[in-house]
Amino acid sequence: MDQNQLIQQLLDDTLPLLQDEALKSHFTNQVELIKKQFIRSEFKLKRTLRDKQITTSVLETTISELKKQTENLKHQKELTEEQAEFKEQLFAKVSHELRTPLHGILGMSHLLENSDLNLEQQGFIDIIRGSADNLLVIINDILNLSKINAGKTTILLEPFSTKKFLKDLKGVVEFKAKGKGLNLLFFTPPNLPEFLIGDRTRLYQILLNLLNNGIKYTDKGHVALNVYVVSKNEEDISLQFEIKDTGIGIDPTASKSIYDRFTQLDIKSNGIYSGVGLGLNIVKQLVNLMDGTIDLKSTVGEGTVFSVKLNFGIPSTSILESNKKTIASLTFPTAWQDMQLLMLEDNEANLVYAQNLFASGNITLEIAKDIQGAKIKLARNKYDCFLSDVKLPDGNGLDLIAQLRGDNSAINQTIPIIVLTASANEKEANHAEQLNIQSYIGKPFPPQLLIKEMKKIMSPNVIKKTKTTINLSKYNTTTAPYFANLEKSFKGKPRLQIEMFDIFLDQLPLAIEQMGKGLKENDLKIFHYDAHRIKSTINIIDLPKLKPLIYKMDEYCYRKINLEKLPGLYEAFKKQAALDVKLIHAKKEALMVSN
Repeated sequence: MDQNQLIQQLLDDTLPLLQDEALKSHFTNQVELIKKQFIRSEFKLKRTLRDKQITTSVLETTISELKKQTENLKHQKELTEEQAEFKEQLFAKVSHELRTPLHGILGMSHLLENSDLNLEQQGFIDIIRGSADNLLVIINDILNLSKINAGKTTILLEPFSTKKFLKDLKGVVEFKAKGKGLNLLFFTPPNLPEFLIGDRTRLYQILLNLLNNGIKYTDKGHVALNVYVVSKNEEDISLQFEIKDTGIGIDPTASKSIYDRFTQLDIKSNGIYSGVGLGLNIVKQLVNLMDGTIDLKSTVGEGTVFSVKLNFGIPSTSILESNKKTIASLTFPTAWQDMQLLMLEDNEANLVYAQNLFASGNITLEIAKDIQGAKIKLARNKYDCFLSDVKLPDGNGLDLIAQLRGDNSAINQTIPIIVLTASANEKEANHAEQLNIQSYIGKPFPPQLLIKEMKKIMSPNVIKKTKTTINLSKYNTTTAPYFANLEKSFKGKPRLQIEMFDIFLDQLPLAIEQMGKGLKENDLKIFHYDAHRIKSTINIIDLPKLKPLIYKMDEYCYRKINLEKLPGLYEAFKKQAALDVKLIHAKKEALMVSN
């Protein structure tokens, strides 16, 4: 029975008991009023319950949606983190793979530059070195596009020769222009200063990109660089660089997006005009960073003109003299001749570069090609500076440095350290800073930068080393045809030859021990690692009787063939190594006397 029925029952039972009609009417009215109140209350209750149900449903839906969104956000976060990690790993890999061979190119060009060359050859070296220097900047920019876009790229203000700058620029692009049968024209005004103050590398990069672009999209005619003086006073000058070609031109609709990243003219489907579409984007960013302007005028089928306006300083005589002194000072001090340095590096081209570089300053440079070799040397000898690569065949150079810094008993615990790495990145640099590493240099680098960094961290107090004189009359030093490759590579440099002998003498006992361990434990990986590691040293020194033995062992392990022959080859290697060690000691003593 509901509420209305109860009220009606009450009314039916009560009315017969009331005798007064007025009282009956009043009672009836009161009951009806109560009924209406109950009806309103019931309606409100039902509405409240309905609203509660709706609210609950909305909340449940909202919570469900929020859960879905949370899951989506979590998934997106994981994807973003994975992409960021992949990007970091990719850039580190690309950086290492590009910078390592580029360091070899730069290093060899610096060595060639200081050798006997005619004027034409010297010109070729200038172009190679200039191209490599600018390629390094471009590589760094591609790997750090976010820095360019954020305006964090450093713009240098240093004096440079306009004549040499234009000569280097023309030398780089004229081969490409000639290859397409184009005329390459450079025009400069007579009032162009001999020297300017600005960022030579960035200007080079801007003009090189625009000239290459002109050559790419021009099949006949010419590509020209015209330089105009817009305004000039004693200290400042405004220049306009006009790059003009007689190529295919740019459609007005395409010109609006020509500076966008990864944008290219879609002219032909056969891939003639290929590339990644970063050049003009980088040009635009660099022009903005240098507070300049860039304009484009083009007619389809007739050609294109890019106009870049930039401001430069004009150096005074005192600034030029100061700059010359700074450049001249970037040589090895004579006081460093008695220093002993250790380099951890496994790339042969980098080693040749480093050895010749330090040999030019008569500085002793010892070499370790892996972590294990570096550990042995750091435990035995006190060095004045440690130069370390990061990625080595058997580990990470930063891990070795962390161990060294944390070992209170290590004789080189507080040694000045310079990290030289082709994997230079911000994360790695921060890690290096935490390890109290005084300098962190990305490969490739010019020798002046290394010298400059060394001057910052090296102690002026050099411990003098004394040489030991040895009587060699009891030794037969006739060892031909031994050491032919070593003498050819380091002709006239006995100290470097001695250093290579010491490297071999340090590596040999460990190699023999580990190879024997590999045979005993039937572990091909251990055997092959040390056989392969010492093979390169044997090849550099040129030990003709050991070479065929180590090459066979290395090949058999690599190809997993003739493994039953390894024990016999290993025993023959040990016996021959003992004989070769005697010859090496004799040769070392002869070199030390002659030095």
